[in-house]
Amino acid sequence: MDNINVVRKKIELLKKKEGELITQEALKLYKRVHQILGEEYSLELSVGLVSHAWENKSQKLKEMWLQKATSFRSSQVTSQTN
Repeated sequence: MDNINVVRKKIELLKKKEGELITQEALKLYKRVHQILGEEYSLELSVGLVSHAWENKSQKLKEMWLQKATSFRSSQVTSQTN
């Protein structure tokens, strides 16, 4: 029973860490979008821009964006672990 409690506590800690990482990423995104849009920034504008860009682009362009995002994440994770 003690092993189960240890595992449950680890799961709880990992979920907490996951929430913290999501919050950090959200703050980075907010700061970057606010920097790009400047005084024009609003949540609605940001969501509208992303929605419009995604919905109105070809599948090929979307795939290219996804590929770049994946390679960026990989290099970012590598640099953070060093």
